[in-house]
Amino acid sequence: MPVATWSARTCLAAGLVLSLLGPVAPATAQAAPSPELRNPGFETPPTRPAELPDWRTAGTRGAATVAGPARTGAFALQHDGARAYTVTTAQTVRLPDGHYTLTAYAQSGGGQRADYLFAEPAGGRQARTAVPVSSAWTAVTIRGIEVRHGRLTIGLHTDAPQGGWTRLDDVRLTAGAPYDFLAGGDITMLNWVEDSGGTYSDERDRREDPLKIMAENGMDIVRLRLYNDTGPDHPRVGYPGHYLPEGYQDEEDILDLARRATRYGMRIQLTFHYSDYWTNGEIQDIPKDWRDVTDLPRDQAVDKLESHVYDYTRYFLRRMAAQGTSPAFVSLGNEMQGGLLFPYGYSYTADGAPALARFLKAGYRATKEVSPDTQVIIHIHDAGDYDEYRWFYGLLNQLGVPYDLIGSSYYPFWTRRDIPTVVRFFDTISREFNKKIMVMETGINWNPVTHEGLEGQLHDNGPVPYGETPAGQRDFLYELFAALKSVPDGAVIGDLYWDPVMIPAPGVGWEVGEPNFVSNTTLFDFGGKALPALKAYRYNVDGGR
Repeated sequence: MPVATWSARTCLAAGLVLSLLGPVAPATAQAAPSPELRNPGFETPPTRPAELPDWRTAGTRGAATVAGPARTGAFALQHDGARAYTVTTAQTVRLPDGHYTLTAYAQSGGGQRADYLFAEPAGGRQARTAVPVSSAWTAVTIRGIEVRHGRLTIGLHTDAPQGGWTRLDDVRLTAGAPYDFLAGGDITMLNWVEDSGGTYSDERDRREDPLKIMAENGMDIVRLRLYNDTGPDHPRVGYPGHYLPEGYQDEEDILDLARRATRYGMRIQLTFHYSDYWTNGEIQDIPKDWRDVTDLPRDQAVDKLESHVYDYTRYFLRRMAAQGTSPAFVSLGNEMQGGLLFPYGYSYTADGAPALARFLKAGYRATKEVSPDTQVIIHIHDAGDYDEYRWFYGLLNQLGVPYDLIGSSYYPFWTRRDIPTVVRFFDTISREFNKKIMVMETGINWNPVTHEGLEGQLHDNGPVPYGETPAGQRDFLYELFAALKSVPDGAVIGDLYWDPVMIPAPGVGWEVGEPNFVSNTTLFDFGGKALPALKAYRYNVDGGR
């Protein structure tokens, strides 16, 4: 725990610098201040012990102090305590109405019950970004803060056990733009799990609708993946024993889940698989009801599949609209860097790429005709692979494929990349293609093995510095959300966790007859109780939610 502080316990000279746990950046010239803020770098010397000039504190006495070393200058704000404490350090500023971005740099020893930067406009709701657990100075950003009544309160709130500490420095408030960071997850498996006996409870072990638990913790978007049809009569091509359960993940099931999510104020991201089975870069089976195209010459088959994509997209979105659940986002395919509707829309061949373009254009046209405000996502895997993204989205540009957002999957295990690496990647790719990015899939282990003691989908947590524990899962999401929000120009608009709800239930697995390989990556434990990772959503909310 840092020990060099201005406080009633310790009063040190302004230039004194003591070592901190782990390496820290050397003190440099103080960062340029924000004109609206007073003492943004905490450099103004106190006139009496325990004073923080221009900032006010509330909570445990003596838990908010001024300390060194700092990121810049000599001092930073420090929250710590010789016993458990709760403290808030805040400042209210007057400024013109408009949108603003709040940025600060933080360090944290971890273990806090709550630890977040906040911004609360007069008459508005509080926006937050959780402080990542790191001894290195890390950017913490809140974007899209809307001020309507000329006043804004900003600050740091910490609720920590004895020894828990956080530091904050170089607070800046700048003109910004509207921005809403969407944080949610894929709930496609939910009805199957519940109908098979799975139940959910909140952190106090009170049984509840899992969507209510997630919404109350700050989730504001769900992902729903639609298959054309499911069950044993609609197996994977060439594998009659491989199929998804009948009555789940099909049209009626997705419509039901959409209604449930909408009741809790959640937005919807709808993924069309254009298949009866799970699809990715290697598997893109044509739905059974469309497979008659295989008896046609190739050009006629492509024509017919293009019509199928258009008609089916338009048909189902009209069903969504009719029940008042039009999706905010539609993904045309899932991790479809290899294409759609194999072998016709195979992206790696000279005749497959133009066919793929036709399918995507048909899906885009149908989406916009039914729901013009719905944003269309093209989703591929492997965040961090510059060559693949430049090739694939460059191909779409060459073929004139319209879309609104780049969709990307980020798993530390699969990509073998840490968070700073993929953040730099998102910044670069967003600028090169002039598109915002939605992280469509993210997952990490909270336990090394599944409930059956099996190695799960993710064999380990990759290069990120977090153990396969509930706390490690939570701290990974703290860092990830803070980092995604810090990407310049708000380039990343949200993150969808996979799979938050696929807890153990009899008979529920990857497909019918297969194990559940993701029960150790969910946001609920093996008994369905909410995990600490949900705090990452609770402390990463925007003021508009």
